[in-house]
Amino acid sequence: MKRASAPGAAGFCCGLLLAACLASSCTDPPGPLPPPSTAPSPAPVTGTTSAPPFARTTPPVPTSPIPSASADATNSMVFLELQASLEVFSRELISQGAPAVLMEARSGQQSWTSAAGVRSLESGLPVDASDPIVVGGVLRSMLAVSVLKLVEEGKAALDLPVSAYLPDLTGGVAGGGGGPVGDLSLRHLLADSSGRDSSRWADTVLIRVVERLRGAALIDVLRREVWGPLGLRSMALLDDAGAIPNLVHGYASTDGGTVDITETPPTAGQSPPRLVSSAADVNTFQAALLGGRLLAPSSLLLMKGMVSADYGLGLDQWDDRCTNGNYYGHAGDLPGFGTITMSSADGNRQLTIAVATPPEPVTGQPSAIVLELTHLAQVVLNSSCRFRFG
Repeated sequence: MKRASAPGAAGFCCGLLLAACLASSCTDPPGPLPPPSTAPSPAPVTGTTSAPPFARTTPPVPTSPIPSASADATNSMVFLELQASLEVFSRELISQGAPAVLMEARSGQQSWTSAAGVRSLESGLPVDASDPIVVGGVLRSMLAVSVLKLVEEGKAALDLPVSAYLPDLTGGVAGGGGGPVGDLSLRHLLADSSGRDSSRWADTVLIRVVERLRGAALIDVLRREVWGPLGLRSMALLDDAGAIPNLVHGYASTDGGTVDITETPPTAGQSPPRLVSSAADVNTFQAALLGGRLLAPSSLLLMKGMVSADYGLGLDQWDDRCTNGNYYGHAGDLPGFGTITMSSADGNRQLTIAVATPPEPVTGQPSAIVLELTHLAQVVLNSSCRFRFG
């Protein structure tokens, strides 16, 4: 969605974003690359996670290696500058109390991953870039793929009321909207982006529709339609997967202190299962989706939405200043976690950031950190205009 960041939210990000823009001319259109530089490459960043995220000592430092240098030295330096900016952002989040920050950036043949923090406050074990973490919002995109496959097969229609598939569905629209839930269409539910509670409710109904029409549990549908064909081995649903190795935990603050809400989020009413994934697998999913490997072209256009829209059927969109087109992906805001995944329309430039957010009381309000993640991702990708692809 083309949303501006909340004023004053996570202000530490502002200088970082400005530095990234100045370093890579993010507001300028792509132009010819300057001659290769003879300056030496910066030394790799190293470090270990030896203190809990809440200790106000030196925050954990990402230990991921610097990407190998490409044939073009200047292009490599630009990529390294963006990497350094993202690492500063990661350190700042950790210093503010975030248990973990995971990232993966891709541009053409270049890629980079970063992991900072710990898997859980209880274990104190350092995170790895391949660790699974709750990725809110991405489940909506996968539900859209499943629903639109049903439409392609003639088993569902976007504009029929939900009651055509779930005649036993009763109750009013979440959020006090009034009318019967059964009167809403699949199109309406897929396009819902009005808030954390409303989106959670819409996902729950969409899951019931997919399971009813497929005659299978959602996890089996996703394995058959998405995870299996793309080799997304880190993806799972918390409600169905049992114990997940190396899972990154999220926390909330209460009157009694800090509590782990990874598998038991403190939300009222029925909740959809939480999708977990590595940052790399999220990028792989987005690239395959935008590359036309999962849906027919007409269905993908529906997911993207109109050019001037903020949200399609399961995908957010943001301005891509490199192409005068759009980025596509999804922001995710769940108690204890924040996610942004953003890709250029051709899937060539991608960034996914998944955070176990600093513990705070659970409310229905949007997370300021998620707004800043979204702003950062857009600026970083716009700063990559001068990358040489291929």
